[in-house]
Amino acid sequence: MIPSSIEALYDVVTIAAGVAELGERLEQEIAREDPLVVSLLGGSVIFLADLIRAIPTPLRFSFIQSDTSGDSAEPKRVHYPLPVEISGQSLLVLKDVVSSGVVETYLASELRQHGARKVRFAALVDLPSERKTEFALDYAIFTTERPGTFVGYGLKHQGLYGSLPYLGRLLEDS
Repeated sequence: MIPSSIEALYDVVTIAAGVAELGERLEQEIAREDPLVVSLLGGSVIFLADLIRAIPTPLRFSFIQSDTSGDSAEPKRVHYPLPVEISGQSLLVLKDVVSSGVVETYLASELRQHGARKVRFAALVDLPSERKTEFALDYAIFTTERPGTFVGYGLKHQGLYGSLPYLGRLLEDS
């Protein structure tokens, strides 16, 4: 049941089909590189779980946390070190939503400085019209304009709605 304060944008079947399609593409394009999949906590955790199960090749994964509050030119903090060595590694960084590209540009630079051979990004939702940098996303399930505050499928608002199985948006009067 969808709460009256939320408009469903992408249902369970649509998300599952998008994740399966991306999983097939990643299997063909990068699985042989033995990539380390890095999930940016917390909204991409459900995306990570579904995506790595959609790729037949066994994958390693880890997590990074970033404090992205404010509208600065870079995140306030990226928690290092990764619990695994990334020098010489191919990385696939998962994000829930890519909007400004600021965090992604900063993070790609940091990961390369730590020795990553290749850094690619995949997102559940891409909002290219909101870019403040020249960041180009490698993979996206959905590309759209911002319809408001996203919730569901791991994305929370004030700690709520992240467990919804679909992706929606909060309605204006919420």
